[in-house]
Amino acid sequence: MILSKIYTEPFPIFEPVKFRNGINFIYGKKEVKNPKNSLNSIGKSTFLDLIDFCLLASFNKTHNPRLFSATKLIGELTIVLEFKIGEIQYIIKRGFENPNSVEFGTIGNIETYQLKELKILLGNLIFRQEEYDGKFYSSWYRGLISFFLKVQKFKKEQFVDPVKYIKEVSEVEINLFHLFLLNINNELAYNVFKYRDDQKRLKPSIKEIKRFVNEKYGLNDIKETQSEINKLKLEIKKLQKAVETFKLGEQYEDAEVEANQLTANIKEFLYENHRDRAKVESYKNSFSLPENISLRRITNIYKQVSEELAVQVKASLKEAIEFRKNLSESRKDFIGQEIEKLERFISERELKIQEFEEKRAKLFYFLSTKEAINDLTEAFYNLSEKQNNLNELEGNSRILIDLTSELAEIETELNKTSLEIIKFLEHISDSITDFYEIVSTIFEKIYITKGESSSFSITPNSKKNSLLEIDLTTPDMFGKGKNQGRTLIYDLSVLIQNINQNRNMPRFLVHDGIFDGVDKAHFLAVWEFVENMAQKGKQFQYITTINEEGTLSEKFGNKDLITPNKIEENSILILTPNDKLFGSDF
Repeated sequence: MILSKIYTEPFPIFEPVKFRNGINFIYGKKEVKNPKNSLNSIGKSTFLDLIDFCLLASFNKTHNPRLFSATKLIGELTIVLEFKIGEIQYIIKRGFENPNSVEFGTIGNIETYQLKELKILLGNLIFRQEEYDGKFYSSWYRGLISFFLKVQKFKKEQFVDPVKYIKEVSEVEINLFHLFLLNINNELAYNVFKYRDDQKRLKPSIKEIKRFVNEKYGLNDIKETQSEINKLKLEIKKLQKAVETFKLGEQYEDAEVEANQLTANIKEFLYENHRDRAKVESYKNSFSLPENISLRRITNIYKQVSEELAVQVKASLKEAIEFRKNLSESRKDFIGQEIEKLERFISERELKIQEFEEKRAKLFYFLSTKEAINDLTEAFYNLSEKQNNLNELEGNSRILIDLTSELAEIETELNKTSLEIIKFLEHISDSITDFYEIVSTIFEKIYITKGESSSFSITPNSKKNSLLEIDLTTPDMFGKGKNQGRTLIYDLSVLIQNINQNRNMPRFLVHDGIFDGVDKAHFLAVWEFVENMAQKGKQFQYITTINEEGTLSEKFGNKDLITPNKIEENSILILTPNDKLFGSDF
C-alpha cells in the first residue's frame, strides 16, 4: 500500500497533497516578517489526522478532539484519499456529516459501505497474506494500521514504548500484531490472548457471584455455601413433612391454640379415666365383703331369753337373710354392669387420648419446624422462600464450581503454553536474529557513536500476562530523544523487513513529532537513510512533521541536506502561522 494523494470535496480547503517516494515532510515554516510567531497549532498534526480519518479512525471528541473541533470549518466537506496496492488505484471518501458511511472502490467503481463492513474489507485488502502460517483476522485492521500511523493525540504520551504503540491495548493483544508484522507465527501468542480473555471474562463473574452470595447469605466460599445448601435441604424436608401431616380442615386454625386445647382434652380424659378406674376398683372391692350369717348362733342367743322368742327371731331372720341374698345378687348385677360401662368409657377415652396425643405430636413437630409460623399459609410461604433460596444457592454454587473449574483448566493450559513458548522461541531464534540484524544496521546508521549498540529480543516471561516479551533497547534510552529513537528504529526495521520479504503490508510510516527533542544529527541521519533506500529502488514513504529551526551547520551531517531550503523541497505540505491548514484557528 502506497499513498497517492489527499484532498477535499466538493471544494478544496487546502491544495491537494501528493505523496512521494522517500521522505515526505509536513513542514512548519517560519515567516520572514514575524519569525517569532509560533509554529504550533498551524495544522501539521491535523493534516495527519485527515489521513487517519480516511483510513477509518474513530471520529469523536474523545478519540480525536483536535479534528472533531475543526468540524465547524470542514463539517460539510468530504476527505478523499487515493492509494495504490500493487498496480491498482483505490479511492476512499469519508465525510464529517455522516462518518459511519464511507465510499470506497477503484476509480470509476465506487460503492458505499458502513464503517464496520469497510474495516473488514480493508483489513483483508491491505494485510491478508496466504503464506503467513499464524493467526490473522481482518477485524485487526485498525490495530495494525495504527502501527504505520503514529499521530500525536491531544494530552497523550507519544513514542514512549515502540512495543506498546496503542496505549489502550493490552500487551497480550498487541503482541499478536507485532508477531504478525514481524512475520513470526503468532499462534501461541493467540492462545495466550484467548486464555487471558477467558480469564478476564471469568474472574469478574466469579467475583460477582461470591459478592452476591456473601451479601445475601453471609457465606464466604464454596465450602460454606455447600453447608448452607445441606442445611436448607434438611429444613425443607422437615417443613414438607410437617405440611403433609397437617390436616387440611385445620389449615387456617391457630396451631398453638389447638395444641393447647388438645393438651387440655387429654388432661380431662386422663382425669376421668383415673376417677372411673377408682370407681371400678371400689366396685370390685365390694364383691369381697362377707355375706354369710350364722342362724344357729343367733337363735341360741335368743333361746336363753325365751324359746318362743327364739323361734320367732329365727323365722324372721330366715326371711331377712333370704331378702339380703336376693338384694346382694341384684347389687352384684348392677355393679357388674357399672364396672363394664366404666371400663368401656375408660377404653374409649384411651383411644381418644391416643388420637389426641398423635395429633398433638404432629402439631408440636410442625410448630418446632416452622420457627414460629402461625398457620399453614405461612408454612407454605416459608417453604417457598427456603426452596427459592436453595435453588438460588444451588444455581450460583453450580455456576461458581463450573467457572472455578474452567478457570483452573485455563491456568493449566497457560502453564502448558508457557513451556511451548520456550521451545517455539528456540525454534525461531534464526528469524529473531535476522530481524535484529536489520535493527542493528539502522541503529548504526542513525546513531553513529562508536561503542554503542542496540539490542532486540523476544523472550519468554512467565511474570507477564503475555508470557513473552518483545523488547528493543538502546543506550541512554530513558532520555526523551533517545527513547523516541527506539520507536524510530523499530518501526523502520519492521517496514524494511516487510519490503525485503515482499509482504502485503503498507509501504509507509507516519511519525508525527518524533524528532521533537531529538538530536539534529540523528534527524539528518534518518533523512539520509530514507533517501538512500529510495534511490536504491525501495518503494516506501516516510511521512513526518518538522518545524523550521534556523540554519543547520555541517557538524550535524551531510551539508547537501542541512539547509531549510532543502527541507522545503522535500515537503509535501508547507504551513505557516499565516497560512494554516484550514485558513484559521479552530
